[in-house]
Amino acid sequence: MISIGSVIKKLRAINNVSQQEMSERLGVSCQTISKWENKKTYPDISMLPEIADFFHVTIDALFQKNIEDSNEVITDTDKGYLEENRTGWNQGVSNSWNGTILPAYGPYTPGEEELKLFGNMTDKAVLELACGDGRSLLYQAEQGAKELYGLDISETQIAEAKKNLADKHINAKLFASPMEVNPGIPFHYFDCVYSIYGIGWTPDINKVFYLVSRYLKANGTFIFSWDNPLLQCLENRDGQYVLSQSYEEEKMMCFSKFGMQMSLRNWKLSSYINALIDNGMEIEKMIEASAHYDPDAEYSEKYYSAHKARFINHSFIIKARKRR
Repeated sequence: MISIGSVIKKLRAINNVSQQEMSERLGVSCQTISKWENKKTYPDISMLPEIADFFHVTIDALFQKNIEDSNEVITDTDKGYLEENRTGWNQGVSNSWNGTILPAYGPYTPGEEELKLFGNMTDKAVLELACGDGRSLLYQAEQGAKELYGLDISETQIAEAKKNLADKHINAKLFASPMEVNPGIPFHYFDCVYSIYGIGWTPDINKVFYLVSRYLKANGTFIFSWDNPLLQCLENRDGQYVLSQSYEEEKMMCFSKFGMQMSLRNWKLSSYINALIDNGMEIEKMIEASAHYDPDAEYSEKYYSAHKARFINHSFIIKARKRR
């Protein structure tokens, strides 16, 4: 355990965590953490899983001397998935479809005009995760938001967002970065963090929600939408929708997009809900509903279709609030 104290100190610096915050989460005193970091004492071995979980690293990472930056707190496996997806999204181009751009929340799903989840955004500071080409940030600016921040894993998408915002003479702070690390976004700063059809790309939902909770002010809101995870488990077969894959496994799925291999994990709804609760947020509303489809639509083998929307909601939407 020769280096564990210095690793804890470095991980606190990487994640911008105070000794007070860490002590409150682990149930130890600031003096105890200070003694660990100054190599006067060492954590009890039974605490190592809690410390690793607090920083979202493996227990092995607590014994590495060469953690240099925030990328080091992502596992090698997740780094591989993130790099694969970054490369894929860099091949993507902006299109005219608005189905996952505010005020829309997703295909065949009620929109913000109906749900009014954001409320009055005048003079609010907002952060969008997986902001893509910036069109949802443009919507927030039109609603009166005072400060706009955006993050996306793709440098190509961020470049497009900068152009789209500049064309409207709108200022925003944009970061090309995965959601799983903080690239320099202020903590305890935002009235609202949101993600429209982006959050499900993370291979580590708990780490992302931990950061979201720290980005938000006390009582701030977190709103996100994503695919109904049951959709990935359905197969078109002889004019019917058949459950053909396990919903329980939360397996990593590989597929082709923009001509590139990309991957994501099919998180269960309970995983999203429990990660929110574990990171200090309470759910105010969850929407599972189909809308804006033709009730007479015929059967289609498309992944999203008006016919399928009659039987299963394509998206879910959650609004949560950070507890004080």
